[in-house]
Amino acid sequence: MNNYLRYKPLRNLLRQYNLQDSIDDIWWYFQAVDHHSSNEKVWTGQGFIKLKAELHKWEIAILAREIALNATPRGTLRLRPWPNMARVLNMLRTVTNDMVGPAMTPDQACNSLNPTGHLQFPWQRTRQLNALMRYFKVFSEPDVERLLIRQTGVSTKEWFLVGFATVGLLQHKCTISAHQDYRSVAIELERSKTVFDKLSQPLEELQSKVNDAARYDDTWMYTWNPLEAKPLVGLDLTHPERLHCPIPHYVMSRVSQGLFYEIAQAEGFNDPFGASFQAYFGEVLSKTFPSPQFTIYEEREYKVGRARKDGVDWIVTDARANLFVECKAKRMTVGAKSAVDPAIIGQQVDYLAKAVIQLYKNIADALAGHTHWPRNDRPIFPLVVTLEDWYLFGTSAYLLAEGVRKKMAEANLDLSWLDSMPYTVASCEDFEDVSPTIAEEGIHAFFNLKHSGDQQRWMIKYFAKEHFNEVYQRTVHRHLFKDEWDRILPDSVLPSGLKTPESNSP
Repeated sequence: MNNYLRYKPLRNLLRQYNLQDSIDDIWWYFQAVDHHSSNEKVWTGQGFIKLKAELHKWEIAILAREIALNATPRGTLRLRPWPNMARVLNMLRTVTNDMVGPAMTPDQACNSLNPTGHLQFPWQRTRQLNALMRYFKVFSEPDVERLLIRQTGVSTKEWFLVGFATVGLLQHKCTISAHQDYRSVAIELERSKTVFDKLSQPLEELQSKVNDAARYDDTWMYTWNPLEAKPLVGLDLTHPERLHCPIPHYVMSRVSQGLFYEIAQAEGFNDPFGASFQAYFGEVLSKTFPSPQFTIYEEREYKVGRARKDGVDWIVTDARANLFVECKAKRMTVGAKSAVDPAIIGQQVDYLAKAVIQLYKNIADALAGHTHWPRNDRPIFPLVVTLEDWYLFGTSAYLLAEGVRKKMAEANLDLSWLDSMPYTVASCEDFEDVSPTIAEEGIHAFFNLKHSGDQQRWMIKYFAKEHFNEVYQRTVHRHLFKDEWDRILPDSVLPSGLKTPESNSP
C-alpha cells in the first residue's frame, strides 16, 4: 500500500529547512551522540536535557537521508537549536507510526522485528577496532586483495589509511576536500582521488537514489540509505571537490566492510573471500583457545567412497565437549534486511538453514570415522559463524528453525540431534566478544546452558552477559591483533575515537 500522503507532512516541513545548514547540524548531532562518553546537553527552552536520552543514531541517519532529499538552499530554518530538531524528530516518529497504520497485528509486530534489528542493532556497537581489523585481514589476504586492486587500483591498506585519515578530519568539521593530500601517510594523490570518487556523489545523484529506494509503506524507515555507499555529498556544482559528510561513521564502514561491494561481482570472488574469512576465524580461535587445554582441528578433505568432501571448517575440543564450526561469509541482502514479508526473509534465512544442514552432515561423517578428527564420546555443539550480522528475531528465527527441521528430514538426518546436538548461529563479532568467556568457562558449560529453556534463540552475546557476566565483562574488552594494528595502522593515523586505551593513556 502506498501511504505517500502520510509522508507529505514530513516532506513539507523539511522544505522549510536550509539544506547546507541542516546537513552541518546533522553532523553536529551525530558527533554529539556517537561517542560512548558523550554527555552533551541541549536547551529545550525550559531546561537542559541530555541529548543521548532523546536522540538515536539511526534516527539521525534517517533524517540525513530525508534532509538531503527535501531541504532546499532557500530554506530559512535549520536543525539547531534543539526545538527545531525536536519538531522534525517528532514529525519523523509520527510518519513512522502512521505508515504502519492504526493497529499493528501480532503477525506484523513479529515480522517487524527483522528490519528493526537490522536498523537499530548495528548502531549499538560501541567498539570498532576488532571489527576493523577483521575486515582489514579478510580483504588484505593476497587472493582477495588481488581482486580489490584489479577492481579499484587501490590496496586494502590504502583504502583504510585514506578512510581513517578522512574520518579524523571529519571529527572536527562537516566538510572535506576531494583534493585532500594524503602523501604524508604515503598515499599518492591518484590513489586518494580514486577513494574519494568511490566515497562521494553530487546531491542530485543522492536524491535520485533516495527516490529509487523509497517505499511509502510500513518499511519506509527501514529502506536502504544511499549515504551508506557514498557518504560524502557535493552540494555545490561549481565546486564539486567541496564535500559534506553528515554521518562520518559511514566513511569508516565503507572503507572496511563496504569493500565487499567493490569485488562482489568480480569473476572468481566467492572462493577466495570465503577462504579468507575461514582463515581469519582460525586466527581468532588460536588467540582464544590455548593449548593444551584446547585442541583445534582445521578443515581437511576426506573421502566417503569415491566422493570427495571438504570437511568441517574448524573443530575445537576440550576435556568435556567439542565445538564444530562452519564459517559463512555471505551477507543478508539489503532488501531482506528491510523486509517485513516472510517470503523475502525466508529466501535469505534458507541459506543459513542449508549451512546448518551442511554442518550436521559433516558431523555425521566425523562420527562415522571418515575424517581426521579423533572421535570421542563428548557432547558436540554445532556452530555456524557468519562474517556479517544476521539479526535473527521473530519471523527470521522461526523460519530458520522450521527450515532446519524440514531439511533435516529431507536429508534423512536424525531429528533428535536438534536436542542432543543443538546448533547455534552467531556473527563473528559476537563470537569474538564471547569466546574468551567460552574458553574460561568451558565449551560444555557455556553451550549446554545456552540451549536450556527459552535461551536457545538468544544471541550469544546477551546470553553471556546474563549468565556469565563477571567473566564476560572482564574479557570482552580485549583488542585482537594489537601488534598488527601498531605495525599496519599506527595511532598517528587513527581518529582519536578509535585509539586503544593504551594509546590514550599518558
